[in-house]
Amino acid sequence: MRIIDVETMRRLEAETIAAGTSGYRLMRRAGEGAAELIREFAGNRFRRAVVLAGGGNNGGDALVVAALLDMPVTVYATRPLTELRGEARQAARDLPDHVHVEERTELDDSDFRPGDLIVDGLLGTGFAGELRPQFRNYIEVANRSGQPVVAMDLPSGINGDTGVADSGAAVEAALTVTFGYPKRGLFHGDGPRCSGRLRLVDIGLNAVEPGVGYGEAFFAADARRELPRFAFDIHKNLRGRLLIAAGSREYSGAAVLAANAALRTGAGMVRLAMPVSPRLPLPAALIFREFPAGREGCFAAEAARELTPWLEASSAVAAGSGWGDGPGLAEVLERLLDFPGPLLLDADALNLLSRRPELRRRRGTLVITPHPGEAHRLARGFGIPESADRIEFACALAERLHAVTLLKGARTVVAAPDGRWSVNSSGCADLAAAGSGDVLSGTVGALLAMRPDAPFEMTALGAWLHGMAGELGGRGLIADDLPGLVRLAVGGIAAGSASF
Repeated sequence: MRIIDVETMRRLEAETIAAGTSGYRLMRRAGEGAAELIREFAGNRFRRAVVLAGGGNNGGDALVVAALLDMPVTVYATRPLTELRGEARQAARDLPDHVHVEERTELDDSDFRPGDLIVDGLLGTGFAGELRPQFRNYIEVANRSGQPVVAMDLPSGINGDTGVADSGAAVEAALTVTFGYPKRGLFHGDGPRCSGRLRLVDIGLNAVEPGVGYGEAFFAADARRELPRFAFDIHKNLRGRLLIAAGSREYSGAAVLAANAALRTGAGMVRLAMPVSPRLPLPAALIFREFPAGREGCFAAEAARELTPWLEASSAVAAGSGWGDGPGLAEVLERLLDFPGPLLLDADALNLLSRRPELRRRRGTLVITPHPGEAHRLARGFGIPESADRIEFACALAERLHAVTLLKGARTVVAAPDGRWSVNSSGCADLAAAGSGDVLSGTVGALLAMRPDAPFEMTALGAWLHGMAGELGGRGLIADDLPGLVRLAVGGIAAGSASF
């Protein structure tokens, strides 16, 4: 989904209205879609919704939501609803009698209580500059309440183009429901930190013209389009054959996590090559072999030659998770770099490559999945200038290493050597756990094995499925939970579920 700036959004809305769709119809579509997503997010966890309604169309969107939620609703309005104009005034008129409305010049801590879900409809894409004291008060009290906030379109206080909280204060949302197209500010500056989970509501705007916008953001609709589909009579050898070369004596769990994830993502056949027997049980569906190890418990140089038959039988390879650091690993990496199909390198394989940049040579597609520390080491090893802008940095890595690059972190960035990039919309803080990256490696590796002709798309899809698995798991998640949750995400998308 194309990322656009505020001016483009205004133009698209104006074109749609000029073509015959009323402004209030657009507002209804936004509010109805947001209300559906909020109901899914809320479940039965909340006793009351508290809607913060500003005086513009963002407040109107929130009033539409207030009318549609299936829980008690209190609206704190920054001005009398009778003073609203245009579409927002119509939304106020359509409020049912059971919605309690209070005009408040300021809020205090007693206005929120445990069990509240806050809906932020204070300021929309038109905001820039300094917050008025009333809005600063609303924002600060809502943030201080500790209750989850759902933001309409983008968190109030965030500049829709730059992502900067111009006044130093912005709503810190647990979920942001953005309308029509994702706005540039959601992915820059304070935007990623303040927006929380991202969801997109289609309100029927025209398609963005080619060349307009700032790259792509990957949402559920993109996942539905890119997920590999298989004929009813397919067999396992046509569903992708993945080789995972991972693990060591100290980190055998990393290999097991990657293998489980690859199987649950749907690869037809997964082979796991390790230098040791794992301490954890392996799935019966997995093909496992122990390869030569050095004294330190890592792959020995002899493993490079012995991997050849398995490489020849594979459509993709994922390597590096839990490798550790041993003298034989350079030869193993050299052998893997000769593999003609998609090769994913993660973790210790990337650390080795950063120390030995001369090893970088590829006949086939290379995919790298660094976290920020590994990305820093690669930049230093390959002489790449580092940028505080994650998108710029990921694109620089992709260009210099000629590799599809998945830069992990809040709003994971996937960049291709040809300049394309995509920002992932799924994920949550619960994914910041040991072993999570190993699951991501197995997930992306499986997708590369299924569709080796589309490495950029499959890497972006893998990032989205992994992020959605984290959202499904929630607080208390550990990496062992993730493969099963990836399966649920894949199944939901394959079945056309609207829950994502």
